[in-house]
Amino acid sequence: MGNKKINSNSIDSIESVKIGGIEQWLSLRSDDITNPIILFLHGGPGSAQISFSRKSQYKLEKDFLVVNWDQRGAGKSYNHSIPKNDMKIENFVFDAIELVEALLKRFKQQKVFLVGHSWGSILGAQLSFKRPDLVLAYIGIGQVVDMKRGEEISYKFTLDEAKRQNNLKAITELQKIGQPPYENLKFAGIQRKWLSKFHGETFKGSGLGTIFKNLSIKDTSPLDIIKFVKGAIFSLKSLEEQQMEVNLLRDISELKVPVYFCTGRRDYNVPFELVIEYLEKLRAPHKKIIWFERSAHMPNFEESDMFCEFCISLLKEMTIV
Repeated sequence: MGNKKINSNSIDSIESVKIGGIEQWLSLRSDDITNPIILFLHGGPGSAQISFSRKSQYKLEKDFLVVNWDQRGAGKSYNHSIPKNDMKIENFVFDAIELVEALLKRFKQQKVFLVGHSWGSILGAQLSFKRPDLVLAYIGIGQVVDMKRGEEISYKFTLDEAKRQNNLKAITELQKIGQPPYENLKFAGIQRKWLSKFHGETFKGSGLGTIFKNLSIKDTSPLDIIKFVKGAIFSLKSLEEQQMEVNLLRDISELKVPVYFCTGRRDYNVPFELVIEYLEKLRAPHKKIIWFERSAHMPNFEESDMFCEFCISLLKEMTIV
């Protein structure tokens, strides 16, 4: 969809590709297609980010080939004909592996830098575990560790904040839904509403506001907005139960690639305490937390300059080594 004219090797395109037997969509942006690939696995489930990735990632385009993928059932890749039974975590991991292999073949590279945000960090950790041969380094943003414990910590934080601020409406609503596991997604939504209000999702503003702030008209049509909403609902309903069973402390004790966790100091959507615990127990050739002091669950958007600078410094460090 129209390359930007920086040089003959530049790329700025949105493309469809067959992955897992279905049509899925990618954005690819770089000043030079020979740059190392950095692949972003978006959060959610269903928070496809092709439409709102450009503004926060443009500083990476000089040094990387930046790839965003709207996963099956989400964003541009949403299709009402996708069976709910096909929305399984293992299928998303297979999709991601197939995509990485296709990108490496197309751009004649050996490995990718892999970035997983929130829900995408489940896929990123599993891909890195299953196929370390494909990954130069894994970067987890808002890294999921143990979903059930995370929800308990998140609820406690939200109720404690409500009491600290003497917010009687919040206290009443939170006590009414009770502690997780919640009866339904509506109850989970009530907890997340107050979590956002008390800045456990974003350091300031809201998650939805952050998305709108980063929306790129160039990459978005009215139909895309409709598909984003439908895909987000479909993905969450299809994957929420599976997501709640994820426990990396139990299932992935070792990763054979360098691991970096970009963690917001205020993150209680996927609580940062569990990331600290996981880092201590995880075996990896190199592992580190990068703290974002003015972020919660979305440091790649809230402190995008710092995130980009980290990625570029990591690339230079690995190139030197």
